[in-house]
Amino acid sequence: MVSVAELKTDESEFHTSYRIFIDAVQMLASSPEDQCAAMGDFNVAWELKDDVRAGKYLVGQGYLNEVQEAWVLALAGALDAVPAQVLPAGAGRETNLLGMKHPSWVPLRVIANVVLDALRPFTEQNAKYLQLPWPAG
Repeated sequence: MVSVAELKTDESEFHTSYRIFIDAVQMLASSPEDQCAAMGDFNVAWELKDDVRAGKYLVGQGYLNEVQEAWVLALAGALDAVPAQVLPAGAGRETNLLGMKHPSWVPLRVIANVVLDALRPFTEQNAKYLQLPWPAG
């Protein structure tokens, strides 16, 4: 039998993981310049791709509805369209900005905005749970 403390820990872990994911989706939805600036011009493409793809681990946990889960999986899968050769590693504005301006990111920014809208109700619950201001920003 699962204890109340374990359930609370699981819920807390889910909300923390969700916040990392939704922050990454918000970043993905922004401009290449904003992405690079916010992430310190270091491994921007790799970090964004990894953080957003990690959203697939939020699926099947019982917190998101089926439609929300479908959007999370769709976005995670869509990231496969970004070729590894356009994921520059390292620091520097020019290198990272060039990677984030690759055409493969353009449709992902659009999808990210749709995902943000689809997840808005749970994102609000998440902000309340984590005692963060809503709307964020």
